Parts: sequence; structure tokens; C-alpha cells
Amino acid sequence: MADSPHADIVTFTMNPAIDIFGATDTLFDDSKSRCEKALQQPGGGGINVARNIARMGGDALVVYPAGGPNGALLESLLDEEGTRQLVVKIADHTRQNMAITELSTGKFYHFVFPGPSLTPQEQSACFDTIFSCQPPPRFLVLSGSLPKTVPEDFYGRITKQANQNNTKVILDTSGAALKNSLYQGAWLAKLNRKEFASLGFPEHDSIASLRDNMQTLVERGAVENLIVTLSRGGAVLVARDHEPLFISAPAVTIVSHVGAGDSFVSALTYQLAQGSSLATAFQYGVAAASVTVQTEGNQLTDFEKLERTLQQCKREPFTGR
Repeated sequence: MADSPHADIVTFTMNPAIDIFGATDTLFDDSKSRCEKALQQPGGGGINVARNIARMGGDALVVYPAGGPNGALLESLLDEEGTRQLVVKIADHTRQNMAITELSTGKFYHFVFPGPSLTPQEQSACFDTIFSCQPPPRFLVLSGSLPKTVPEDFYGRITKQANQNNTKVILDTSGAALKNSLYQGAWLAKLNRKEFASLGFPEHDSIASLRDNMQTLVERGAVENLIVTLSRGGAVLVARDHEPLFISAPAVTIVSHVGAGDSFVSALTYQLAQGSSLATAFQYGVAAASVTVQTEGNQLTDFEKLERTLQQCKREPFTGR
């Protein structure tokens, strides 16, 4: 385990991956589809967030479990680019995911595979490693899915403990992991519309109705600040101590959605750590997602474009949408 006892921002990925990106002219269902190019990158929500924040100049440390050849490759790739990491060694193998673009149609296919099995001892080691950082971080980002062997309340237990340490928890997960993380003291949660709908709300209602339903969750104490991103770009913010905001994103050509949500969380968290207001950090998040969908890979790298795009992300009224 690397000697990295503290960071302003700690991110956690329970189900990391090696992300493989490729392109083929035609994706066949009965024969080989030969890919023209391949790109390997470290993957997993918290890993992507930490990489982006480090590239921006922020103080970030990622905690994750890793095992097998893919786990060793993941650690090596992060070392090469200088991302600070605390690795929990596990017996099972870290997964690979694939993202393939079909050039003849422009369609994009994202294949996501199950993660490793973690023993109860390995799960406890992950929990303990997060809280080995002293003094506690100001921000803890819990991002990505949970492997099937990990209890659904794992993020919730981390959130509860971090909240007791006065660490602001930012959640970016889905399914049962999301449902079991709410009402535990998280400071902010970022969801997409489908994830929000999984909590019992309509998926395709108006922006005004979405805002009202988000307000219901915040008022019930599920989370202090709630963001829901929109499929066409942009997002809605409902906060306990701030008026609701709807920020639109410019129309862009989409290359890949991989990493867009992670870029949103990266820019948001980095700006918060730099002292920006929640509203400003939120606008940066919208801009970062917009930039990332225009590029291959899973990372936010063009910061000049980020600043230009920020000026195109506008506050919009809730009425008539």
C-alpha cells in the first residue's frame, strides 16, 4: 500500500476496471469484428474523478481494491500518470470493460462486465483504508457500482461514518447502492434521470416537475444537495440552502458518453475544494460533462475548452419545459 496518509479530496472506487476503447467499421453478430485502434485507460468512477482532479492541480487520492493482472496494470497506469493511490489487494481479478464505436453507423456500444468477488475481510480493509487518512479529507467521493458480493449498504455505512468525521460526501452511484446510501448524511448526490426515476419518480416529466420531485427528496432529508443530469445535456440542482438551478449545455457532437458523469463530479468537486460556490461548481460540472462527451476515452483533458464551454452553459427558467 502506497504511503499517502492524507488528501483534501479522497475518492473511492469499489469496482474499478481497465477501460478498453476501440473502433470497427461494422460490428458483426456472426464473425470477427476487427478493430482499427485500441486505447487502454484506468476506469471506475472514483478513479476517473481522482485522475481528472489531479490533472486540474487538485489534491486528490483514490482508494480502490485491485487483484490479478488487470489490477497490477491499473496500479501501474495510475503510477505512470502520477495519480496518488491507496490500493487494497484482493485475491480475485479486477475487471475489463469495452467501449466500441461502429464507424459505419456512428453507433457506440459500451460493454460493462461484473466485478470481482470480495471477501468480508477485503471489504473491511477497503472501509478501514478510506478512514486511515488523517486528518479526514474535506470531501469524499463515492463513485461507481458495487460488486455483487458487497452488501448494498456499503456506501451508506461509509457515508454515515464520514459524516461523523465532518467530511462532505459526494455520491455518484445507482441502483440498490444508491437507495441504501440516501438518508445517511450525504452532502451531495449526482444522478441521471434514469437513476432518479429508480427512486419512484417519473423519468420523462417536465423540468419543473423534476425540480419539484427533487425538492421532495431534499426536504425529506435524503441528501442535502441533489443534482440530476439530463440526457440532452445540462442539469438541475436542488439544494437545502440555495434556490433551484437549471443550467443548459450547448448542442455538441457526441463521440462517447463514457466518463462524462465522472468529469461532472470531478469539476464540481475541484471547484468546491478551491472555494467556489455550489452554483459555480455546478456550472463547471455541466461544462465538463459537455466537453467529455466530445472526446474519446474517459477523461477531461482540454481545460481551455472547458472554460469556453462554461460561458455557453446558461441558467434557464423552469417554466415551459
